[in-house]
Amino acid sequence: METTTRLLLPEVVEALERDPSQLLSLTGELHAADLADIVQAIEPDLGLRIFTTLPAELCADVLEHCDGDIRTEVFESLVACDSSAAIAITDAMAADDRVDMLAELGPEIRHKVLAGLDADEAKDIRQLLAYKESSAGALMTTDFVALSAETTCEGAIREIRTIAQEMETIYQAYAVDPNSTLLGVISLRDLVTSPKSATLAEIMNPNIITTSTTDDQEEVVRLIAKYDLLALPVVDSNHRIVGIITVDDAIDVVEEEATEDVQKLGAIDPLDASYLATPIVDLIKARLPWLIVLFLAVLATPFVLERYTQVHPAAIMLSWFVPLIISSGGNSGTQSASLIIRALALGKISPSHTREVLWREMRVGLVLGVSLAAVGVAAVMAREATRITGLAVTIACALVAVVTVGALLGSGVPLLLQRLGIDPAVSSTPFIASIVDVTGLIIYFEIAGVFLS
Repeated sequence: METTTRLLLPEVVEALERDPSQLLSLTGELHAADLADIVQAIEPDLGLRIFTTLPAELCADVLEHCDGDIRTEVFESLVACDSSAAIAITDAMAADDRVDMLAELGPEIRHKVLAGLDADEAKDIRQLLAYKESSAGALMTTDFVALSAETTCEGAIREIRTIAQEMETIYQAYAVDPNSTLLGVISLRDLVTSPKSATLAEIMNPNIITTSTTDDQEEVVRLIAKYDLLALPVVDSNHRIVGIITVDDAIDVVEEEATEDVQKLGAIDPLDASYLATPIVDLIKARLPWLIVLFLAVLATPFVLERYTQVHPAAIMLSWFVPLIISSGGNSGTQSASLIIRALALGKISPSHTREVLWREMRVGLVLGVSLAAVGVAAVMAREATRITGLAVTIACALVAVVTVGALLGSGVPLLLQRLGIDPAVSSTPFIASIVDVTGLIIYFEIAGVFLS
């Protein structure tokens, strides 16, 4: 929360408790995002009063900036106490934002809200709700400027001025034929700098980057980022424009996907709500299964230690350096997995690059292993003065081998999962580290068997 907003918070609370009519003058200079911070910082019943006091247009902006869980809670309470206000706010929201909100509501509440809206608006919402979650169709808004390609620049500006308040953005207009087939895109700059009598067909850019209603939202974000788009038109199978996805919605997807990937990398099932809004039981459910999997993955460790310590004459001495070996391999695997998973998410590499990636990681792993081996030998010399040659060579060779194997596993497993159509983020860094731990122990004791027999 910004400092100015934090300082204003006590005054807002006092106004809500004593005289809500003062709220508009008190918060008139605040951005909707700052007002949303206030809503999320105060008691729910006071936050509800904000939405029953301020104009519907401002409330719609505030609601759009609230976190999903808070927004749902506030809106459900608003429907219960003042359904007419809830319907007015819904009507004032951008098409894509209200669809996102209504999708989070229960069927009965959603039906009640839709019943109060204009028939065309309700139909539009139902159509957007029908698209698969996380698809371009579910992300798009139907509030865009589409004009006949035969419209003149003067006529286009006049029409845009009339409908501007209802549109998501007016910085780009789309030229269409009578069947709504997308023909080209025109920027607002082109409209105001071109001759008044020129038609849109004469000034439009026919080379348009588009996406389909069924495309995944990650592909949408990639296109917007690659081509620096303010808005990406969404077309159906007949290339008719049915909506647009704006850059602000793409940023929301980036944040959502990044949060999900970070949680998966930490071996946690993605949370549906923010951390503080997630019940303790749900936090346990998100973490316990993966902890069990990781526990089982390293369950072989004590059996490996038992097997080798029973037969190896230098077992006690070797056990001193077990944490050094397995942590080095695990860290190497974690580093490689983090790099590769992120590169896959950004589309910078694909399974077709597997051979090149593994070759690079093998070379990197060897150099890293040799570097750590130099440090490891110094540690051995400081720790153990007897049989120094054999032990030093064992530690050095084990570090080179384990670090290299860790790098190969950390890069190879995500690529394999991607090839199999599985989200590579599920190959979490703790999971990679667990595999390397067991593998590293086996490598370590086998090498020790050669030099310390």
